Amino acid sequence: MKVVILAPVHRFDDIRVFRKEAVTLAEAGYEVVLYARTPDGRPLQRSGVTVRPVRYRSRFGRFLQLPLVGHRAWREGADVYHLHNPDTLPLVLGLKARGCRVVYDTHEDFATEILLRTWLPAVLRRPAAAAVAAGEGLMARVADAVIVTQEQLRDRLPGAVVIGNPPIVDRAAGVAAAARRDERAAADPPEVVLGYVGGLSRDRGLDRMLGLVAALAQRLPARLLLIGPAVNDDALQEARRSPVWQHVDYRGELPQEEALAALDEADVGLILFEDTASHRHVDPNKIYEYLTRALPFVASDFPAWRERFGGAGVGLFVPAGARDVAERVAGFVADRRALARAGRAGADFVWQHYSWQRDGAPILLAVYDRVLGR
Repeated sequence: MKVVILAPVHRFDDIRVFRKEAVTLAEAGYEVVLYARTPDGRPLQRSGVTVRPVRYRSRFGRFLQLPLVGHRAWREGADVYHLHNPDTLPLVLGLKARGCRVVYDTHEDFATEILLRTWLPAVLRRPAAAAVAAGEGLMARVADAVIVTQEQLRDRLPGAVVIGNPPIVDRAAGVAAAARRDERAAADPPEVVLGYVGGLSRDRGLDRMLGLVAALAQRLPARLLLIGPAVNDDALQEARRSPVWQHVDYRGELPQEEALAALDEADVGLILFEDTASHRHVDPNKIYEYLTRALPFVASDFPAWRERFGGAGVGLFVPAGARDVAERVAGFVADRRALARAGRAGADFVWQHYSWQRDGAPILLAVYDRVLGR
């Protein structure tokens, strides 16, 4: 059975698209072809997946490329077409019109997320959000299956299957990471390093992270390790002109493995998202990435996030606007050995309670069995 995955917005090595879904399908015996961005614009073969490059120079060019990408994909003659995010909505309808089996997969609540896209003129954001909601509603009626990451999206997309963001858990790597945390705790470095990997914008907490490191730096040596590209707005550009930037170690956008490996330098991982769009409802992939590296987290105090960890003691939740956030974080990182124990507990938590191998891959394969009538 042949599967073509269309994810033209994403890098080919995107964790969800490639490492979780494409590789899982390839390991299950499917022939998998992925259309996505590659570093040099050339095709490649990785982990049993054939990657065909999608090239464009601008957002406008991305949309102009869609008909060509859709035609190239259709000529593959796949048994199932797996399309990611609203950019591909026109292709859902086009492929269904040609009698193809189609799975639509959306990673966020884009009907609200699009309101945060400052590159889109303000006057167009609400109409665009309404158009996305209407388009996804129509798609849900014609696609053979719909996959979402957030439970509340099933109200808008009836029949959708929820596959959250459980991490790919490598137990041996988690044990090794925990040992490195123990070594760091024993060395008791004077500097506290806050780490973050991901898109950088105001809604994703860049201002909160800068404010936190500035406040911590008044109490003890502190550094903010930032890895990732600017998204949604110009917050990163403005931050680089701020006096707080002297406390920032910015590495830019790195390949995923390098980015996560750099977190070994950090004492805690940050995910201080603002309470906008659907952030309080997302399944916080970033937290799980931290925990797989035995890295405790400091996160926004959203009820759904707190409930997921059930008092496991693997991180610190802080409310936005609280005056004592820096004081709380300073207390959290003060005892390095306790911090290392929290990291080890985090690695154990994802191993025992929430992993892609146990909570993601079986659901994905069941969706494909249903679509193929097996």
